[in-house]
Amino acid sequence: MDAYQKLRPWTEIESCACETVEGLLLVDILTDNPIHCRTCKNEVDPERLQLTAKEVEAVAHWFSVKSALNRLWLDSGDYETYAKTQLSDPRGQVNREGLALARLLSARLPTRLWLFHDPEDPEPKQCPLCGETLETNVRWGFGECPRCPILI
Repeated sequence: MDAYQKLRPWTEIESCACETVEGLLLVDILTDNPIHCRTCKNEVDPERLQLTAKEVEAVAHWFSVKSALNRLWLDSGDYETYAKTQLSDPRGQVNREGLALARLLSARLPTRLWLFHDPEDPEPKQCPLCGETLETNVRWGFGECPRCPILI
């Protein structure tokens, strides 16, 4: 199996059709690929980005952990609190690895990690990493940090 298959969108409906991809979001929104177009929010095929097999493997590994935590949180069972704690910790392993990937992919295209936010929690106003006030004039989410490669 070629490495691209690990992150390839399953249907054309989910796939980015933008003429050019100007930026990326790393996010788990219950799709098969966490690499999304910053403009349309659809999945971007890793082959289109010409990612190396090593880069695809790194994204796929991170995504498997991130999506497992998301699903535990969504299940609302015994693991909900644990999963929310892991997903919400900007310095926790899953977010550290996501930030490292965002920086790696930014060598190709500007990339932001979309950090987890529980809708029952207050709307974030500051970056949880550096404390900078979030830019709120964003297309997706609540805001993005002007210094850190994150979106909330």
